Amino acid sequence: MRTQDVARITGGHLKGDGSLEIRRVCSDSRRTEEGDLFVALRGERFDGHDFIHEAFRRGAVCTLSEKDLNPPTGKALVKVDDTLEALRRLALWKRTTFRGTVIGVVGSAGKTTTKEILAHLLSETGPTYRSYGNLNSQIGVPLVLANLPPGVKYAVVEMGASARGEISRLVSLVRPRIRVMTALGEEHLEGFGDIKGVIEENGEVFANFQEEDRAVLPAYALRYYDLPRDRVVTFGEGGDLRAEDVKLTLEGVEFTWEGVRFRVRILSLGVVENVLASFGVLKVLGYDPKEFRDRLEEFKGVEGRMRILDFGDFKVIDDTYNANPPSVKNALRTLAILDTGSKKIAVIGDMLELGPFSKDLHREIGAFSADLPIDLVIFYGKEMRYAYEERSKRGRESLYVTSKEDLVEVLLKWTTDKNIILLKGSRSMKMEDILSKLGELKGHER
Repeated sequence: MRTQDVARITGGHLKGDGSLEIRRVCSDSRRTEEGDLFVALRGERFDGHDFIHEAFRRGAVCTLSEKDLNPPTGKALVKVDDTLEALRRLALWKRTTFRGTVIGVVGSAGKTTTKEILAHLLSETGPTYRSYGNLNSQIGVPLVLANLPPGVKYAVVEMGASARGEISRLVSLVRPRIRVMTALGEEHLEGFGDIKGVIEENGEVFANFQEEDRAVLPAYALRYYDLPRDRVVTFGEGGDLRAEDVKLTLEGVEFTWEGVRFRVRILSLGVVENVLASFGVLKVLGYDPKEFRDRLEEFKGVEGRMRILDFGDFKVIDDTYNANPPSVKNALRTLAILDTGSKKIAVIGDMLELGPFSKDLHREIGAFSADLPIDLVIFYGKEMRYAYEERSKRGRESLYVTSKEDLVEVLLKWTTDKNIILLKGSRSMKMEDILSKLGELKGHER
């Protein structure tokens, strides 16, 4: 794609050299590299137009801009009315001209892990592209598509939402041939309203379901959507794909499917469902999942999502990336089931964006944890006070802290005797700060 193509596709006005080759599309001037197209997006806390000159200095050959500026000599600028809409046009053009198979992934939990597992497995069969990082938003997905390489066989695209209508808007760009739903549960209730809103919003992934399209989803979710059963693969309890004899150790999780034993080096019960969803896609594509057994065992997991970190005297289950009620329950259940002979400590930060349901859902987590064989739960954050109260009144050992400094001080007393510490909380709680501080204080920089 050349700079003149950018102007044609977006309907913008080209200033400068129209023959320059675009290597990549980006919207972060700090990460701009030689040959990039920099998209100057406006946000609540920033305006990309303030960084156009920096992007050019770092090597961008062209900029999409709402401001009518003159590019440096030998470079280009495409003036458009709306840079986000122009980015969407670039994304749609890339998707329309793509000849491979696109797989879209949505769900309340497990999206990123499922996407990563699936891309890891499919890469065994040919060139595979996937959403990178956490780019699953109204900006992230268009960026992912705008950078879609033309020669790959498969593209796995993660789609997220925090308000009604967002999945539909993304699906209109992604146009997935295989549509995967990982799980349904309480998430972003400030935007969705209630669990019914969650079900309806995630169900938008099945909008405009064509004859050639296929769906992969949990068996329990099938009743919510009007889908042709002959074009659907279900997984989990009561589904087409079911795991048997699931066992969890500090090395990961093992299970049996169709008489074959599989192993995943991720410390999570929930990852079994993610693998089954991936198997569903493989079957739709005509592959035998059993042939991917060794490839699956090579998968190393995703940073911040149920990864076991060994500090010598103690171990940490790093699940700091994000949290909602289903994922917190999975993490607690996983910790509880481990047979280690050492103490089990859970550190849980606030689950945010739950709207008017927040108090009750945090109380539910406290009650849930009280029924599990976990030695101590430390609750951190304003909303987690309700979880603390619920667990404490059931006579289970609990602590409530309001600062990370106090939290680290308490935790240091438990960093001995091979104890297992789970860290989890919503993204904005930045629970990884605790992990870093523990590593620093214990002489394990990470």
